[in-house]
Amino acid sequence: MPTLAETIEWNDHPVASSLAYGTVDVRIGTVGHGGPVGLVVASVHGDEGPWGTLAVNRLLASVRREELLGTLRVVPVAHPLATEADARQTHLDLLDLNSSFPGDPGGSHTQRLAAVLAEHAVDGADVVLDVHGGGSWNINCFTYRFPGSEHVAEWMGTPLILDGPDRASSLTGYARVRGAVAVWIEMGGRGEFEEDRAATVTRGLRRALGKAGVLTEADLPDEPGTPATGKLPLSTSRPGIYQPVLRESALGTVVEGGTVVGHLLDPVSNEVLETFRAPFPRTALALLRPTLARIESPGQVVALVAEIV
Repeated sequence: MPTLAETIEWNDHPVASSLAYGTVDVRIGTVGHGGPVGLVVASVHGDEGPWGTLAVNRLLASVRREELLGTLRVVPVAHPLATEADARQTHLDLLDLNSSFPGDPGGSHTQRLAAVLAEHAVDGADVVLDVHGGGSWNINCFTYRFPGSEHVAEWMGTPLILDGPDRASSLTGYARVRGAVAVWIEMGGRGEFEEDRAATVTRGLRRALGKAGVLTEADLPDEPGTPATGKLPLSTSRPGIYQPVLRESALGTVVEGGTVVGHLLDPVSNEVLETFRAPFPRTALALLRPTLARIESPGQVVALVAEIV
């Protein structure tokens, strides 16, 4: 039987960029007819690596066409220029695509890109799964939920579930304004277990699309995540060298308050300038810098934690 990857119809939408590039195409795929309409997006931020795109393409390759009940739209790389540069945004305007919706067809590159995605991908969708992830500097393992999408966040199967930033200018925020149920997935990052994280996203996408009625329900066990509240970034107060104590294997676990997460070192003497500790009695580790890293300025995040109550 043919798979979704073999039957999906791809359309390239040109987005004006610069004199050097002229236009840059963003590829949007559609397969199926009728409702419900599901949308899966990856690489809204170009520095979040290939893991989301990998998970999306594995989903398409693993699902047979006969399992499709409604319509599935797919955007494997939402921000091509930023992804090419391994940067959060493009140098053309330095705008965050995930703060640019619904976009402006006559604006800068990122604003035009947001307008294309809004019109051709988000509008008319019933359920939106926006796949982000760790990148070259961090690993993470949670899903952001919003009012009305708590069940979808549970379907994704990430270790942790957090309350998301509810702003209308994000892709999920715009989708919610347009009537969709949406979640924002943060699961990925470079490391020994990167394949496991990508596999978790692929399973979560399949499970969520099945339970939402876009696909037939999959024979997958539930992988309920742990809800956490009061998310808090642990950030540096000065430049230095970050030395993690809790590394990749600690991601997604819960540690006792006071547990040392890492240290900021003087780059010359290696004197400890700052120590980062778990701030809550039961602290969930949602994002970590898992390796030695140069910190060039104050305010750099070394971990994102939340409280288990």
